[in-house]
Parts: sequence; structure tokens; C-alpha cells
Amino acid sequence: MKLCGNILHLEGCCDYKSSKKFKFTSIPSKSQIKIDCSLLEKMDFSFAIFLDECLKNRGVSYELINANPKVLEIFSLIHSRKDFQIQIHKKNLLHRLGEWVCQKWIGFLDFLNFFGLFVFALLRTLFNPKLLRFRSLLYHIHTSGFKALPVGIVTCAIVSGAITLQGVLQLQKMGVPLASVETMAKLSLREMGPFILALVIAGRSASAFTAQIGVMRITEELDAMRVMGFDWYQFNILPRFLALVIAMPLLVFVADGASLFVSAVVIKLQTGITFAQYIERFYENVGIIHFWIGVIKSPFFGAAIALVGCYRGLEIEGNTQSVGKYTTLSVVNALFWIIVVNAIFSVIFTRFNL
Repeated sequence: MKLCGNILHLEGCCDYKSSKKFKFTSIPSKSQIKIDCSLLEKMDFSFAIFLDECLKNRGVSYELINANPKVLEIFSLIHSRKDFQIQIHKKNLLHRLGEWVCQKWIGFLDFLNFFGLFVFALLRTLFNPKLLRFRSLLYHIHTSGFKALPVGIVTCAIVSGAITLQGVLQLQKMGVPLASVETMAKLSLREMGPFILALVIAGRSASAFTAQIGVMRITEELDAMRVMGFDWYQFNILPRFLALVIAMPLLVFVADGASLFVSAVVIKLQTGITFAQYIERFYENVGIIHFWIGVIKSPFFGAAIALVGCYRGLEIEGNTQSVGKYTTLSVVNALFWIIVVNAIFSVIFTRFNL
């Protein structure tokens, strides 16, 4: 490209790379030029768009001379584009609120669809147990449940020790250090064991379920299963759901033992109450109902974790960025629903004086 007076000469093959060699600042702004295409051999569409935008940004009007029909057609298409006339309107608060409500409503309907298909697959499996993928169930019990046991036990033990220490200090000030035995034991059995363990499993298994199913969606494995006539829920959702529902009560039993042991050690170190006294006081004042309350809640925790993790996995789109987005979202949602389920059970048990 060469600029001679008010005539811009286009020469040879003009593409997007060749446009970078020309300085458009040499063209006076708010001027009028003519573009001579007599020596032009070839022009691509990207160069024409670039030239048109650069000239318009400087307020320069132009006219084509000696142009062949192909070049004229390219510039006619550019001038007929409507995207130059699009005006971006700022969204006000009401508009954004409406969009948010609409998105949440669509998400709720999608979850209802997912949950309905899941319930159908679950009932069909209960009436026909041969449909259950037993090997897959055992695999997920091992990977999602028992492999999380070490970190779950350590977490429950640390939290139990910290809360017991604070509780013992307060009860000592009140002059009733012995009351710390039944108080901390009931708290460990009802809350710290099942609840803290559920939080650990949610962070570990919900994210794993979402990532696994999401990758299957990206690699089109789920579409291949549908083409072959296999049911997603039968192969991917049910084994994960049943695995956590079965494994959670077993894990809670071990987590309760770890919480009680650490609680007894902290009480002994702080108050001098021996293990024999602890066991005797525990036997006299802590009923078996407190253990069962924690066990009863645990399958519901596992169900919430599995459903959230699998649902978010099916929401993942065909790109890797959505894997990180929905994996994070699944952990947050799982933690939220664990807290909600625990609060519901607390209200119910309190209502029945349990």
C-alpha cells in the first residue's frame, strides 16, 4: 500500500498481515481519499474489514476506483453489515434480577427432570435387582467411601479435640468438669462424627463425581452410551448414589469412635478424669439413641452429595472451562445441602425430644 496525495494505491496481494506494514496515521483524519485498485491482484475479506474499520475510526471517507467486481462485492458486504449499527444497552438492576430469576427457574426445572429420571431408574432397579451394576457399586464404595476414611477420621478427631477443649474449659469454670463427658460424647455422636465426615466426603466425592461425569460428557462417552441403548442413570448415577448411601453409616461408625477417643484424651489431660471414669460416666448418661441419630442422618448426607455431584456433572458443556466451574459449584452446593439436611433433622429430633 502506498499513499500518494489523497489516493491510496493497493498493490499485489493484500491480506491481514500486509496491513500491519502500513501506518494509517499517515492518512489525515477527517479527510477524503480514493482507493486505487488497478494494481490489486488479490484481497481477502479480513483485510477489507481491517481497512474499513481503520479508516472509519479516523473519520476518513473513501471511494473505490478501478476495482474489479470481486473487490466491489467484498466492500458492499462490509457496508451492508448491521453489526456496526448495534447499540449496547446497559442492563439495569431490574433486568439483571429478572435474568437471575429466569436462570434459577430453568435450573430448577432441569433438576426436576434429572431427579424424575433418577427416581424412575432407582425404582426400576429395586424391582429388578439384576439391573444393578454390582461391580461398579463396590468400586465406588471403595473409592468414594473407604478411601476417604483416613482424612475423614483425622478431620473429625481434630475438630472433636478442639471443641472438647473449649467445652471442658467452660464447664470447669462452672465447677462441673464431669458433665463434660456426656456433653462432649453426645455432641460427638450426634453432630461432630456424621456432620464433619459428611463435609469431608462432600469436598472429595462431589467434586470427583462432577469431574468424572463431565469428562465423559466432553469426550462424548455419554452420547455413545445413548446411541448403544444404555441408560446413563443405570450405569453412572445409581452406583455412585447407592455407594455413598451404603458407605456413609459405616464411615460414621468409625468417625464416632475417633471423635470419642480424642474427646476422652482431651478430658483426661485437662481435668484428670481417667478412661475408666470416662467409660463409666459415658455408660450411665449417654444412651444408644444418640448414636442412632447420627447414623440415621448419614445416608441422607450421602444421597445429597451424590445427587448434587452427578447433576452438576451432567450440566458440564463441551469445554474444559466448564469442568472447573461446575466442579466448584458442586462442592458448594453439596456443602449447602448437607447443612440444610442437618438442620432439618435437628428440628425433627428436637420436636420429638430425641
